[in-house]
Amino acid sequence: MNRRLKISVGGCEDVADIVRENLRTIDVVEIINSDTLKRSNEDLSLTNIWEILKSDTLRQSDIIYWVYGRGPSIKNFFPIWIKKYPIIIDHWIGSDILWETKDRSKKNRINPLRKFIQECIVRWKIKLGGLIELTTAPWLVAELSDLHVKAKNLPITTIDIHKLGPVDIQKVRDIDFFSYVPFRSFEFYGGDKIIQLAQRWQNYKFLIICVDLDEIPFEFVKKFPENVTISSKINPSNMSELYQRSKYFIRYTQHDAISLSVLESLYFKLHVLWTYEFPCTQKIESQEILSDSIPALIQNWHPNEDGHAFVIENYSIEKWRSNFLEIIKTQTTLLQ
Repeated sequence: MNRRLKISVGGCEDVADIVRENLRTIDVVEIINSDTLKRSNEDLSLTNIWEILKSDTLRQSDIIYWVYGRGPSIKNFFPIWIKKYPIIIDHWIGSDILWETKDRSKKNRINPLRKFIQECIVRWKIKLGGLIELTTAPWLVAELSDLHVKAKNLPITTIDIHKLGPVDIQKVRDIDFFSYVPFRSFEFYGGDKIIQLAQRWQNYKFLIICVDLDEIPFEFVKKFPENVTISSKINPSNMSELYQRSKYFIRYTQHDAISLSVLESLYFKLHVLWTYEFPCTQKIESQEILSDSIPALIQNWHPNEDGHAFVIENYSIEKWRSNFLEIIKTQTTLLQ
């Protein structure tokens, strides 16, 4: 071994933490986490063994894995954009594509020269073979294509049967409908529509977790019906209990990737109601159709065994690691 290959992981910190955790189980990578991005002058072709190591201080990076958007700032980290190395991996996760679309439109109107220069730098990095674009859903590949970004699909996942453990099918399912709805984006994630369902069907129990709140404002919840429980964010160690107490997970967002909450719900054998078409889930066609179907959904509920098997087969951490390493092997020379 000549030296260790190094990866820095940055961007959206919550999701970056998941990526770091997944990478830790690969015994060929060194992970670095810091605010400064550098690279040594060593010959990368000499690297033949990787080692995992997490550090709070950035050293030199061979790969920069950036979760959310267009990668490290071109303005702040110009040197890494004009050379092939370090390799930059941009992993788009959904809302960043909406932001990029709006941002491009704004820059084209306000500062077209700046926009042109940035695009030239990105194209140069691509030409050098130093930029890999990934997404977290196949439909996002198409959305990025409309922005002239060529990406591969690699959903980020938390499906690890060793950590999530077995599903207790004897558990009492006393929560009928469960959802994550950020307080700051309550309507974007369909919180208002879920409340409408609860108001109509007050004999069923609804749980909404506002993942971005440490404490729920009283003024926010006092107008909701009594069958709705609003919770602040939950410790991850307690989430399996809530999943296993629930029958349906509602994902009522206006724009989405393959959500971790959808994958986890399927793992815990919930049925999922989602605004997107996806295997082993039920698509929300309209608010009216969904509302009218609520009693039948509860009456006909049974553990979603197909969904459980599907995510284990297709979205396990082992699957993610294998796909990630294959992308690195086929698109760079770092593992050769």
